[in-house]
Amino acid sequence: MPEKILVVEDEQDLRELVGKYFVDMGYQVVVTADGADALDLAKEEKPQIILLDLKMPEMDGLEICKTLKADETTRTIPIIIVTAYNNQLNEALAAGADDFVAKPVQLLELSVRVKSILKVRHLTDALEKSVAYMKELQKNLPGVDTGHWRRLAHAQAATPKAAKKGGRRSKKR
Repeated sequence: MPEKILVVEDEQDLRELVGKYFVDMGYQVVVTADGADALDLAKEEKPQIILLDLKMPEMDGLEICKTLKADETTRTIPIIIVTAYNNQLNEALAAGADDFVAKPVQLLELSVRVKSILKVRHLTDALEKSVAYMKELQKNLPGVDTGHWRRLAHAQAATPKAAKKGGRRSKKR
């Protein structure tokens, strides 16, 4: 199933251009020009990433970003702010945005950033699943020494030369 991108942009031409570009790249794209609609779509559609304009009528992108990041169901969705207002970078990042792209949009740059953020999200998801699995194992194995993993990591860190050589120590003759 293709990854889903939510594009929130009030400029129709840009919204259609970005939407078509990512559809052509194999993504599933949901578009809207309305901030309140964006909040509903983020919950209903569960996109893997959101491309969000800052300046929109009624509800601006900063407010949308803050609201999404405050909601337990949408807080982990990465948000890339796409705007002509470069002076609002700090505000956007403080609101919870994961990245910032200046208009006029260079589609290649935007796609590289989307791919990069999605890669990080996949790695984070995999790590969270592994941690949850390890916690479940720990609960289901009573009597297991929970300090074992720390000691093993410490022992490995203490022998970096051996680790670089595949765990074997060379003998000097």
